[in-house]
Amino acid sequence: MQITLAHGVLADGESLNQKKNKMNVYIKIYPAKNGDCFLISFGETTAEKKHLLIDCAYVDTFQNYLKDDLIQIGKSGGTLEKLILTHIDADHIQGAIRLFKDNNAEKFIVIKEVWHNTYRHLCVQKEGEIDIKQERILQQIIRRGYPQSESKQGDKGISAEQGTTVGALLLQGKYSWNSDFNNQAVCIEQRPEIKLDADTNIYLLSPDKQKLEKLKDLWTDELKRYGANFNSGNSQLYDDAFEMLVSWEQKKAKVAPKPISGAKETLEELLKTPFDEDNTATNGSSIAFILQVQNKRILFLADAHPGLIVQSLNEYQNEGTIIFDLIKVSHHGSFGNISRELLNKIDSERYLISTNGQKHSHPDKETIAHIITRKADFHRKLYFNYITANSTYFDREDWKEKCNYSIHYLDQQPYTLTI
Repeated sequence: MQITLAHGVLADGESLNQKKNKMNVYIKIYPAKNGDCFLISFGETTAEKKHLLIDCAYVDTFQNYLKDDLIQIGKSGGTLEKLILTHIDADHIQGAIRLFKDNNAEKFIVIKEVWHNTYRHLCVQKEGEIDIKQERILQQIIRRGYPQSESKQGDKGISAEQGTTVGALLLQGKYSWNSDFNNQAVCIEQRPEIKLDADTNIYLLSPDKQKLEKLKDLWTDELKRYGANFNSGNSQLYDDAFEMLVSWEQKKAKVAPKPISGAKETLEELLKTPFDEDNTATNGSSIAFILQVQNKRILFLADAHPGLIVQSLNEYQNEGTIIFDLIKVSHHGSFGNISRELLNKIDSERYLISTNGQKHSHPDKETIAHIITRKADFHRKLYFNYITANSTYFDREDWKEKCNYSIHYLDQQPYTLTI
């Protein structure tokens, strides 16, 4: 039995603050191909352990890796406190479709709350039936399904049938959906901070209403291309069509992969590349946040736009650089989702990049160059969940010594970082 003495000192000589900072945070980084899937676990004891799931990548990530872990959590009496689907893109949500399908058929995990923004959170819903023409257009969009090349990344079984969208399955399974935000959109203006328990907070950094308005504009513009004069309606068809249509825009908006040059650029050359911020509506709608567990702070950037992140971080802490215990780099290391202004605001001993490099040659070399060349009084560790051409590009002893960093891989079991 421990006895607490005066001034918050335990009988064994430890302060209460030292004891408080001892709880580990475990982050499992699943093999997600060019996508994201993270399971965060923390708690003083097994019985008190809490779990958060951020994105679900593709179907095979769920089937081959994630599902067994969720089954074990469920069998031990655990639950998912939050399942956060950061934005609508196949490499983040297709695994969630299979998760909800399987869990709806035979429940293996209790999910207390789902964060997922879709049509019903962006548009004012009106009572009334959809006219025949409008319904046919929506059905046409749904039948087209997800971009085929995206589906091949995960599972050919994800078809265009209605009911294979996240929104439809959430309604079918009667999940608590965006209830932390009064059943409205997950956004900064709605609620910037969510308290999980006495030791744990989530500080929302993205999206804001302006980013969600751009996603809504994309939806209405694309719908007009199908010959529909958009009218708000309350049909589930709108949720399904919205998810399908937005996933196609994301596919269309991405630029072609850059060829990996045989010539070795210097760090100085990489740093001269002009910065051009990502402007896709879907990435801009990403749910990005700080997870604070006791005194540990982890920055999850999803695929968010750096401009809004800087603005939100300045409101979180106006002065100086914020040091995090881990930074999950935005958009798989794309140079369009990082900026000098953002990197002046954040730093960490640990950076995490999730991608197999098979799409757009992520991570971009410019991103890594900007991360490692900043002056710091600590050693930076760069963590990758796959060995890629551009991760090995920086595995040079002269650069590692000069810039004080090291390369690490989380490409084998248990795929876990302990913070």
